[in-house]
Amino acid sequence: MEKGNRQTQSSESDDIKPKPERETDNQNSDTNVIYVGTLARYVRIVKVFSLSTSVAGICLQPFIYKKLSALPVMLAVAVGGFASFFIYLTPVLLHLVSKRYVTEMTLNPVSREYTATTYTFFLRKKIHRFTVDDVTVPNVPGLFTSIRVHGVPLFIDRDLFTDHRHFIELFKYTDPLEWEIVSEGLTSENDTDLDKPTKKR
Repeated sequence: MEKGNRQTQSSESDDIKPKPERETDNQNSDTNVIYVGTLARYVRIVKVFSLSTSVAGICLQPFIYKKLSALPVMLAVAVGGFASFFIYLTPVLLHLVSKRYVTEMTLNPVSREYTATTYTFFLRKKIHRFTVDDVTVPNVPGLFTSIRVHGVPLFIDRDLFTDHRHFIELFKYTDPLEWEIVSEGLTSENDTDLDKPTKKR
């Protein structure tokens, strides 16, 4: 009976043992979604439509050139250039604009590392990992450029953050302002003259 009690006590003590630290590490390394781009779905739809029409246009090129050969030279050049613009240049122009749009952003609360997701030319997700120190805010924001991460321009809508504190931290609003006074044409003699009282006539 004593041996049976010891075995049951040992089994109960085994069940009471703490869980391994790996699970707690995994919980701590979980990332929190702090930003979701509302236009991500529309960007994906437009890029899919543009790529599909470009692929269809490339496949139909032999048929198009055969029809253009029967037209006058000037008209064939105009129609061919118009068709080539939509086949080749439209996906490139869309990519130049949409590659900066951040579809999602997460934050690792332990390492304080941000992860921004954008789309590549073929709609694959591109991951940008960075910290606050890696972010630079341009003095004059460019077209579809809110911040730069490692020199890469990204477009972020400040109203889409789940917590406004992340926006304040990323856009450097917590840093002290640096005032710079530029004096043009003032020398030390002019400074002393400014301190002198003016005589009334």
